[in-house]
Order: sequence, then structure tokens, then C-alpha cells
Amino acid sequence: MRIIAVFFLLSTSFALRAQINAGDPDDNTFHLFEGGVIAGFNMSQVHGDYHGGYNKLGLVGGPVLHINFNRSWFVSTAMLYNQKGARSTPKDYHGYTFKLSFDYVEVPVLINYNDKNRLIFQAGLAYGRLFNIVEEINGNDDGDYEQFFKDEISYVVGGTVLAGEKKHFGINFTYEGSVTSVGVPYDPAAIGLVNNLLSLRGIYYF
Repeated sequence: MRIIAVFFLLSTSFALRAQINAGDPDDNTFHLFEGGVIAGFNMSQVHGDYHGGYNKLGLVGGPVLHINFNRSWFVSTAMLYNQKGARSTPKDYHGYTFKLSFDYVEVPVLINYNDKNRLIFQAGLAYGRLFNIVEEINGNDDGDYEQFFKDEISYVVGGTVLAGEKKHFGINFTYEGSVTSVGVPYDPAAIGLVNNLLSLRGIYYF
């Protein structure tokens, strides 16, 4: 956790100090570092829990840092608070209500391609550290969380549409799925519990 805290402070410092070219017609300087903030919401599910559908809503947000190779290619990382999990709906016929909430601190490392400061395509991996779990069955806290694992590796793919005259704002769409299991599955036919989520996020670049 100390390493995560140090990275958070460094990335926040870079984000506050960095400037982004991002199509600004008055700025032709190449910037090695670019910083910003990202915030939005997730629609998630957990494969292996007997419940399907992206029914669990959650929040995601934190500082973002870009390291540019040139004007088209860059690596991005972030320090994100990321909520995942699963939730039953009235259409489920399991005889009970179910809600599973995971709170992660997550650090993605993504390769990005900037297409003429209009679109950004990205793909990579993310490490997540689970720090809070809530599992409710029929509204009651289950309380037995030993079957869940603290560490998660995920793959991430997505894209950002840049908007505005100077391209400081963007709308990001992301799909994320677990590479490693996040817990012992409820369904014996499943290998392990796997997080899947769709995200809609807003980005502001300084």
C-alpha cells in the first residue's frame, strides 16, 4: 500500500504541473508529460456468480498521466478508485436478491494511439488492489469474504473522443475484464469469479 500511496502522490503532482497540447492551435510545443483527471461510472457484472447482465452501477475516477513518445503514440497510467461487482434484477428467478460490491485502487498501464487529436485508441493491462467488499443477500450482509482475492490483473480496451476547440475535454468508453480470478466461484462449472465492466468516463486535460 505504501507503493500505491507514493505513486498516487507522484501522478497527482505530474497531473497538476503538466500541460497538454491536445490540438491547441496556440501551442506547438511537444510535451513529454501530460496530466488530467478522469471521472465517470461503471456498469459491471461478475462471471461465475449465477447472475448475468451489467446491472451493478459504480463510480470510477482519479488522476491520469500520459508519457508521450511522439504526437501519435503515448503510454498512459492512472491511480483510479474503481467500483465493480454484480447485482440481481427483478427478472432473476433465484428466490433471493443479491448484491456484490468491490472497491479497488487500480493502476492501468495502457498503450495509446492519438488519431489527429480527435480520437484516442487504447489497450493494456491494469493492476487492482481490493480494499473493501460488501455482499448482501436479501438485504443482509453475508459477512463471509474469505473466498475473495485481494489482487486482480485486468485487460483494458477503449477509446476517447476529444471535444472542444482546444481538445481539453474528452469522453472515454472502456471495456475491462479480469485476467486473474477475483474469488472462488459460486457456479462449480466456472473456473473462478471474473469481473467484467463497461465504463463511460469524462476526461479533463490540464
